[in-house]
Amino acid sequence: MEEKIITLAVLSYERAHILKSLLESEDMECFLENANLIQGAVSAGVKVKISQSNLEKAMGVLESMMQDDLGVADRQPEKIPPRVLLPVDFSDYSKKAAVFAMDWAHQLGAEITVLHAYFNPVISAVPFSDTFAYDMNMDDMVMELEQKAKEGMNDIISFMEEKNDTYGDKKIEINQVLVKGVAEDEIVRYSNTYKPLIIIMGTRGIDRKSADLIGSVTAEVMEKVKQPMMAIPEDFEYQGLDMMKNLLYATDFQEADFKAIDALERIVRPLGVKIICAHIGGAKRSEWDDVRMTGLGEYLRKKYDETDVVCDLVEHEDFYVGLESYLQTHKVDVLSFTRRKRSLLSRLVNPNVAKKMLFHSTTPLLVFND
Repeated sequence: MEEKIITLAVLSYERAHILKSLLESEDMECFLENANLIQGAVSAGVKVKISQSNLEKAMGVLESMMQDDLGVADRQPEKIPPRVLLPVDFSDYSKKAAVFAMDWAHQLGAEITVLHAYFNPVISAVPFSDTFAYDMNMDDMVMELEQKAKEGMNDIISFMEEKNDTYGDKKIEINQVLVKGVAEDEIVRYSNTYKPLIIIMGTRGIDRKSADLIGSVTAEVMEKVKQPMMAIPEDFEYQGLDMMKNLLYATDFQEADFKAIDALERIVRPLGVKIICAHIGGAKRSEWDDVRMTGLGEYLRKKYDETDVVCDLVEHEDFYVGLESYLQTHKVDVLSFTRRKRSLLSRLVNPNVAKKMLFHSTTPLLVFND
């Protein structure tokens, strides 16, 4: 008896492809009808079709996507264990990030999901009028890209399973997800559904071409994700979590800092690191900086009396020079701060701290988004 195919939802072109990616990440086959109609009124009539046997499971995915669209508070049930999301591109720096992520997941008692998004020329085809500019060899190209993605995923999973064996009886759960699409967009979409405690990614070193750095997927994801994100520089020499002693949270005395520090406490508590809360100001210390730092210190000591927390004010006329000097002098192993929302114009004219430090430091970055 043939499997009955039903229509799960009728959506816009963009939302239909998002739902398709989410369903495929849950191992549910689906296809789109009218997907070539991407302009005009008919663009809202793309049908997402699935097997009837997958209806109940698919409805859960659809409901979750709709809740994210409506801005429903993303709260994980307490019974669900913490999750670590590890986006990879199968490079050497992805493997370095994988080792770091596995050690951290092991300390947190978390599961880890390895995500890879591979380019899909069908979705990315340039529209002309109401049809795609379709290459006759595109089917073969899609199959080849998918096969390479599967081979790369098998390779990194094998690499991680070898590492997992070193944990003995306390192995971590390793999941894998392959999706089609633009990497930064798919990572953000999946993280909104998966809701990890932290996202960990590798990034290129400072010796790469500037064009590569500007186009870094890590930097783009850092701009968009809601969850805390850790970026591991390619040139970072990882020697184990037990060798990481000091974490610096750079504060500018904003309300968002308190929320970030609360999240920071949950994430790094199992690592036993010292938290340094520092403000990098101008060459001359402000009287208000002293008052605000004293207040922040009292808050931290009252709330986290079992944690080794240090508060400090750094005076330097150049923010980046002062920060780098402080990192070196105090042997900081992880730099953390909150990235503020800014307009497109300000991002183009004045790149934010996160992006600058991402490409000009060998220190891992733990970034929160305001």
